[in-house]
Amino acid sequence: MKNTLLVASLSLMVLSLNSAHAYHPIIRDFHSVRTAGMGDIRYTVGLFEENFFANPARSADNPENLLQIMKISLESSKATLSNLGKLTKSGNELNTFVDSLGDPMSARLQIIPISFHAKNFITDKWAMGLGLFFSAQTLPLVSNSGSVDVNTAITAGPVLNLSRRLLEEDRLVVGANLHTQIRANSKNFSIQEFFNGQNMANSVQGGSGMGVDFDLGSTFRPHWKTGGFDYQLAFTINNVLGGKYTNLGKPINAWPNGPYATSRSVSFGLSAERKDWIGLDRVLFALESTDNGNNENGSFFRTLHAGAQGSWSIFHVRTGLNQGYLTAGFGLDLVVFSLNLATYGEELGLNPGVKQDRRYALDLGFKI
Repeated sequence: MKNTLLVASLSLMVLSLNSAHAYHPIIRDFHSVRTAGMGDIRYTVGLFEENFFANPARSADNPENLLQIMKISLESSKATLSNLGKLTKSGNELNTFVDSLGDPMSARLQIIPISFHAKNFITDKWAMGLGLFFSAQTLPLVSNSGSVDVNTAITAGPVLNLSRRLLEEDRLVVGANLHTQIRANSKNFSIQEFFNGQNMANSVQGGSGMGVDFDLGSTFRPHWKTGGFDYQLAFTINNVLGGKYTNLGKPINAWPNGPYATSRSVSFGLSAERKDWIGLDRVLFALESTDNGNNENGSFFRTLHAGAQGSWSIFHVRTGLNQGYLTAGFGLDLVVFSLNLATYGEELGLNPGVKQDRRYALDLGFKI
């Protein structure tokens, strides 16, 4: 009887909340805290492991050889942090759960256990990168019907990158990434199932897969020198095979479905960079359109990103616009480790301005 009353009460509260509506997040394998502070531009400005999941041709622009040892990134939304605080102060988890309905809660843990990047590989015309990555992300949602979409995905695997410099002055670069991934994700369950005592660990078992896919990318440096800036154009096709990662089988047979796909997408952009500008050692501006094809039913405006970075000595200050929402970031780059902080807004609706998920991110990496 008690469970029945709880179900009825919770259902009425869910139905009364107009803000609990369907989300349409863009699923990405990897997210960089550094570029998040710059409006999530990454195809014309990516460095080192960022190029494993963005523009493979950008590895030719890595400033040095690098051995990355254990880089950890943490992200959380404003609502997630707020509700965690409520849970620690309240003994009634149900009330906290109900209060959170309609608030976008999200979190990500990302680890690069090790990666190696060679600025020159075999000859000075080639660049190479090799690394391992792990990502766990969640964006839970309670719908008006009482269904809970846990929206949780775990991805892991190795990545190989190669890029080739072409033309006079290495103005054109082409590159490719090869991904091998194991994926697993959750499925929906109902509040009724929860109060009926069903095992949630079994109820949320969704899909899994193992497979390979690859990215193709290019950069081109024109001879423009407007304003004393060096310009770069970029064009990339990510997940050429469709990003389903099932072509090598299913690692968890008990999970019946395929994993979330990171669909084939096209991205392009323009960056401008120069040294010694208004007291800064270096300044960078970029405008990009990304995730075209991995933005199902979303508007083109949700793919737009603009950002800037100013560097002085070991310090980096960043700002930008991600899908129309302001971003900001700070970076500290020392000889043996780097630290990046960022805040950005991610659009969860199909058009900018529908539903912002304000997120905060931190990464710390050790390097040689």
